[in-house]
Amino acid sequence: MKYIYSLMMTIIIISSLKAQNMSIFLKATQSDWYHEFLNPVVETITNYTADIKILDIGTGPGTLPQMLIEKDSGLRITGIDIDNKMIETARNRFQHHNVSFQNQRINAPLDFETSHFEIVAFCSVLFLVNDSIKTNLMSEALRVLNSTGKIIILTPKGGKSIVSAFAEVRQYKSSFNNFTFLFWKMATTHSARKWQSEQWAKNFATENKLTYTISTVFNNNATIELLTKI
Repeated sequence: MKYIYSLMMTIIIISSLKAQNMSIFLKATQSDWYHEFLNPVVETITNYTADIKILDIGTGPGTLPQMLIEKDSGLRITGIDIDNKMIETARNRFQHHNVSFQNQRINAPLDFETSHFEIVAFCSVLFLVNDSIKTNLMSEALRVLNSTGKIIILTPKGGKSIVSAFAEVRQYKSSFNNFTFLFWKMATTHSARKWQSEQWAKNFATENKLTYTISTVFNNNATIELLTKI
């Protein structure tokens, strides 16, 4: 019965979101589960060191920068995205003197000096793009990263069945925002499994003489990969 209930709620949410002409992704970024998804990145960064410069590539509506500043207001964060509407949304949703949001042109070099950042983050980005774009983004990330910096890659794992999402979503309070977990699971599972099986980031680390570690987070629904300059 609980799965039937969740399925019915999903249908209701789809209809409601369409009626309100709202982006499912934007609703997801305001959910409890999405903040839990990003939290391992927040913890990794804020445990690293203080007073550092961070680049969030594919920042969307700026959820990660906001969470980071709420944890440590001394961080200096730049969020970039190729979607102009997302950058506009980020600027409207969150303003802080240590946070800036910038538009990024597709496949263009990053508009930052070499060795400018201590951390570059990719949250749920690289597994969605082709190898050419991945290589370009990661090469540019390496260029703007300082000599001891880290690249943090957060990616859905895709290991669990899609059906499992109907059980997991019940741990969150019933709301339109939280039920977007079901959409996220259905939309990302295939690409996430491909990313994990190809071990793209690990291979990139080997080719570029970077140290590499991976850990499972978000109740076994995601992984964090850390690439560090040697």
